[in-house]
Amino acid sequence: MSVSEIHHAAVTVADLERSAAFYEQVLGFRRTLEMPIIDPWTISVMGLGEGARGQSLYLQGPTRIGQLELIQWTEAPPVGQRANRPPSPGVFLLSFETTPENIDRIRASLDPEQVRIVCEPRRSVLENYGEITVFIVEDPDGLMVELVALPTRDQIMAFRARLSGAAD
Repeated sequence: MSVSEIHHAAVTVADLERSAAFYEQVLGFRRTLEMPIIDPWTISVMGLGEGARGQSLYLQGPTRIGQLELIQWTEAPPVGQRANRPPSPGVFLLSFETTPENIDRIRASLDPEQVRIVCEPRRSVLENYGEITVFIVEDPDGLMVELVALPTRDQIMAFRARLSGAAD
């Protein structure tokens, strides 16, 4: 038995509106749900201590699959925050699939003075897979956000067929 696609990922942010603006303006996400985190049931389910309070905002791209939940804690934030870079455990980066054209459009619209670019759009061929395009920036809290353009299933199969034909 398996589960379906990821429903959402929750990320703690320092400034909810600043982070929401980044994901809306840079990635084109839209707001779908805003809710306070105040009720005891939610706080208990999340494994937080009594008195924890926050504000939650859900964003999504063109489908309901893979939503992003941003949470700004306003009272009694969780203790023991960890860095988001290796070798520390935790979220390393968020990756969103798009097209090469969309990556180029997003890159052209960004001001490097406003958004830190970790990796300019880069095309590469992955062994036994095909060409991908990757572009990585940081969100306002320093979390790496990857935009990746992947080949279609047909492109992957054609790439593999060319490889096997070259090996003959």
